[in-house]
Amino acid sequence: MDRLGQICSAALQQYLAHGEARGLDIAAALDTAALDAERVRQPDARIPGVSFQTLLHTLIDHSRDPLFGLHTSEFVQPGSYNVMGYIAMSAGTLQEALSKVSLYEKLVGDMGTTDTRIDDNQAAIRWDCRYRQQPARQHLIDNVLGSWIRYARWLTGNDQLAPAEVWLEHPRPSPAQVEEYQRVFLCEVRFAQPCSALIGPPDLLEQPIRQPDPLLLSTLEAHAIQQLHQLGVETSLAQRVKQCIQDAIGHSLPRKETIAERLGMNVRTLHRRLADEGHSWQKLLDQVRLHQARQLLCQSPAPQAEIAEALGYSDIRSFQRSFKRHTGMTPGQFRTQQKPDL
Repeated sequence: MDRLGQICSAALQQYLAHGEARGLDIAAALDTAALDAERVRQPDARIPGVSFQTLLHTLIDHSRDPLFGLHTSEFVQPGSYNVMGYIAMSAGTLQEALSKVSLYEKLVGDMGTTDTRIDDNQAAIRWDCRYRQQPARQHLIDNVLGSWIRYARWLTGNDQLAPAEVWLEHPRPSPAQVEEYQRVFLCEVRFAQPCSALIGPPDLLEQPIRQPDPLLLSTLEAHAIQQLHQLGVETSLAQRVKQCIQDAIGHSLPRKETIAERLGMNVRTLHRRLADEGHSWQKLLDQVRLHQARQLLCQSPAPQAEIAEALGYSDIRSFQRSFKRHTGMTPGQFRTQQKPDL
């Protein structure tokens, strides 16, 4: 595979939309990049990274827009991220949505990788661009960080959502262009930084998504994992086990024997391979149950006994003990803190 890999054609649409808005000859630009116009309109088509870079350079040059990449972020929508965009829509919080990015960003393409670091004082969401050639690199970074912010505002319904500051690796541009960056990000933008990232307080990521849907999230993640396999991208065993547990919860208590069989191995092999990855069956089961419990406590008025049964606990006391052991509070305290009006 070429060092630039591939990109999902859905991710191209922002660039084409902005080009069209500026009156560019999109057909000619696609010809220059040796791309078929009909193929790039098919959302799941994969486009060679080299061709994408040529297209991007052509659009940037013809647009005469020094902030072409930043302005393409205006056209972001769920489909821009393939199924990952819809997974984010179904998550409970921005942090949960962000946690899915590193798992499924290969579905969008090989343009770069996301690294999120959170401590008590700061959250840093960094994007490392795989493209080294300019001007494509700068405009890709501007597009990705600008799109993240715009999409997060749409997901939360908060038009004023902004990080504390944005770091960009490229040199400081003209004062007028700095103002445009600040208009988009609604915060201070620092240039010539060691990396490109969104920086802010950790509680920024606790912003709730407008319409979370845990059931749809599970379905979409199963589809995403299937797509990754079709692309030849290996997923960890722990990730696949968690997905199987999520699929089973709500119907019956997930049995490790059933899930091991579904994954084509026996229970002993399942335990050994999970241990090799630093996980255990019980740890993964607890993680999924805790995640589902938080979702149900936040989003539904269902009694705790009903939630305990749905998550496969033997009784409400077992559920309450487990929840307090992992969170430091009872389910009732958590529900009151998150949804005082329930």
